[in-house]
Amino acid sequence: MRSRFHTIVFVPHSQKRTRQFRVSSRWLTAVAAATALVLGFVGWVSVTQMRSAAELRDLARIERENEQLRRANDTFEASISRLQRALTDAEDRTRDLAIVAGLEQMVGGEPQTRPSETGAGGGYSSPTVSSSHDLSLLEARASRLDGQLDEVKGAVEDRLLLLRSTPMTSPVRGVINSGFGFRRDPITGQRAHHDGIDISAGRGQPVFATADGIVVRAARAGNLGRAVYVVHRFGYETRFGHLSKILVEEGQEVRRGDTLGWVGNSGRATGYHLHYEVRRGGDTRDPFEFMRDQG
Repeated sequence: MRSRFHTIVFVPHSQKRTRQFRVSSRWLTAVAAATALVLGFVGWVSVTQMRSAAELRDLARIERENEQLRRANDTFEASISRLQRALTDAEDRTRDLAIVAGLEQMVGGEPQTRPSETGAGGGYSSPTVSSSHDLSLLEARASRLDGQLDEVKGAVEDRLLLLRSTPMTSPVRGVINSGFGFRRDPITGQRAHHDGIDISAGRGQPVFATADGIVVRAARAGNLGRAVYVVHRFGYETRFGHLSKILVEEGQEVRRGDTLGWVGNSGRATGYHLHYEVRRGGDTRDPFEFMRDQG
C-alpha cells in the first residue's frame, strides 16, 4: 500500500522565502499519537499529584483526630481509675458501717483486700481499667454498692431507732436511796418487791424522759400519786411517780431529755423523791442497769 504524503507550507509575513515540508500520513499519525501520549501522561501526573495532596491532607487530619482520640482515651482511663479508687473506698466504708450495724453476713465477716495496681489481691480486685468491659464491671460494682448502702442504711436506722427507744439515762439528778427488788416497805415494814428504784431529789427538780416514746398516762395512779407512763418501741415502758406537777399530756410524743414533770411527794411517799420503773414486755426490769450515765 502506497503511503500518502502531505505538504506543509509556512508563509512568513516578511519578505523571507516560503518554506515547504513534505510529510507522510504515517509520520503525522505518529506525531499525533506521541502528542496524545504526552498530554495523557501530563494529565495523569497532574491528577495523581492532586490526589496525593488530598490524601496527604486527609492523612494529616486523621493523625490529628487520632491524637485527639488518644488524649481523650487517656483522660477516660484516668477518670475510670479514679472511679475505681472511689468505689473501693466507698466499699470499704460500707463494709465498716455494715459491721457496726450488725450486718457481718453482708461482707462475710471478713474484710476484703484493696485491689492492687495490677489487679492482684482479694475482694473487689479487677485488672487495670481500660475497656468498656471494665466500665461495665465498675457499673455492676456501683449497682451492688448502692444496694448494700440501702441495706446498711436500713440497719443503721433500725439500730438508731432502738437506741432512741431504749431507756438509757437518769430521769433526774439525785441519789438512789432504794433499789430494785425485794426490800422492807418503808411504810408497812413488811418485805415486798420494789418494781423500780427511788431517787432522792429536791422538790420541783425536773424529771426527764429517758427514751423517745408516747405518753399513755399523765394523771394520778394510786400509790404513785401524780405519775407519767411512757411507752416506747421494742416493748419498753417507763413510769415516773410521786410527781408534784405533770407537764405533759396523754398521747404526746416525747424525746429523750424532754421534761415530763417535777419531783414531789404525791401518793404514798415518805419524802421528796422520784419513783422510776422500766418494763419490757410487761415485765419489770432493774432501771439501774439501763442508766448508762451512772456507769
